[in-house]
Amino acid sequence: MNQMNSVLPAEEFIAAIWQERRRYVREGRIKQPHPWRVALSEGKVSRHALIEYVKNRYYFLANINRKDAQVIANCPISDARRMLLRKYIDEEGQDVAGGQLGPHYDMWLKISDALGIQRELMQRFADVLPVYRYTVDAVFNFAKQQSWLEGVAATYATEGRMWKRYTPKQEHHEDGLLGEGEALMRHYGLTQDALIFYHVHSDANDEHGDINEGILKKYCTTVELQEKALAAARFRWENQETRSDIVYRYFVLDEK
Repeated sequence: MNQMNSVLPAEEFIAAIWQERRRYVREGRIKQPHPWRVALSEGKVSRHALIEYVKNRYYFLANINRKDAQVIANCPISDARRMLLRKYIDEEGQDVAGGQLGPHYDMWLKISDALGIQRELMQRFADVLPVYRYTVDAVFNFAKQQSWLEGVAATYATEGRMWKRYTPKQEHHEDGLLGEGEALMRHYGLTQDALIFYHVHSDANDEHGDINEGILKKYCTTVELQEKALAAARFRWENQETRSDIVYRYFVLDEK
């Protein structure tokens, strides 16, 4: 995307973010679908590779809320902090505010339990690849070092299914592709009880995306802020793609 000459109206600004993602896909900077997701959908990931993936992804899930807390801490606007806090409590556990559900990252442990991974091993993060750990830590450091609005934009860029809302269906390239939870059930014998993470997290992500979108529309009101938000979105897309590349490289290609 070329440098902006004038501030975009809110709706056009949001559309510009997703147009930029579509450009990334066209240029191959985002692989859609990613080979890792295809391999998992087709049951071509070995059980050993799946276990290693589950251990690594837990490091991301257990740490990502630290990023959200940092964004909140950086935010000087009380109305925006309150909006962000709703998302934070959802992820950290509604039970801290009298709700029923615990932390989303703890739901991931039901998957590791079903695969026979000891919780003590999961929670020590001993088997997390250093390069994977680095990419996760980079997300936290970005939120810590950049402005709160850049943190919101980076989060929004990879929030759940938001990209589908702004991308024509013919560009989804998901025909016949199983969701991750579906693949775990069909090919690897996991039960619905073990897969609660996917049911809860995917629904919450849609709501969280709406929260972040509302904040960006309201507060990204200058050319400088909009350009920084777009740069933050690019950072997060590239980071997410790198994590998927790492998983595919180490846990699929290395076994061939």
